[in-house]
Amino acid sequence: MKQKENANYTPGNLNFDPLGVFPKDKEGQARMQLAELKNGPLAMIAITAFAVQEAVSSMGVVDETPFFFYPLLQTLHEYANSGYIQ
Repeated sequence: MKQKENANYTPGNLNFDPLGVFPKDKEGQARMQLAELKNGPLAMIAITAFAVQEAVSSMGVVDETPFFFYPLLQTLHEYANSGYIQ
């Protein structure tokens, strides 16, 4: 409640930025907030697509597309040993 009484309060701003990546100037803050508004829905669509993919294929996304989740050399080694790469 105290934050809403503050004149500088913005919804969602909990003053938690331990790495100091949120810009101090108003222009940088507006740019960061716009990027969050653009990328947030895209991330939600992606995670929904992962859930649908798992439901349709009955296989985990990590097992179905290992090149997104494991180191490249490990994935290539597994593909080479399973006959995909000659």
